[in-house]
Amino acid sequence: MGIKIDKADRIFSLYVRELADNKCVRCGGISGLQASHFFGRANESTRFDPENVDCLCYGCHQYWGSTDREDYRAYKIKQLGENGFKLLVVRFNTYCKKDRKLAYIVWKKAYEDLCSEKRILPKKI
Repeated sequence: MGIKIDKADRIFSLYVRELADNKCVRCGGISGLQASHFFGRANESTRFDPENVDCLCYGCHQYWGSTDREDYRAYKIKQLGENGFKLLVVRFNTYCKKDRKLAYIVWKKAYEDLCSEKRILPKKI
């Protein structure tokens, strides 16, 4: 059984992709973009953590997601710094209660604010 994608996941994915200017952070590609979780979506504590998620194209997501996890880890350490990565690991290992209604409200507002800053219209869900 796969992980269910709900409205909170969809709006957060839009936020992540817009934050990266709708470009893959690994190759710069613009098609097949996805929100790639360094620590998988099954973990609530980092599911909606922007420091845990990167905008990747389908091919790079497949590559970092299964083929070269160590390269993805090196990227995250470079992106967050050693201490930032350690804090992400701590958050990953911390219990977080599931609250999708709140997550949707928070990330919808964050996405709308980001779009407003960029002077673009947000996509509808």
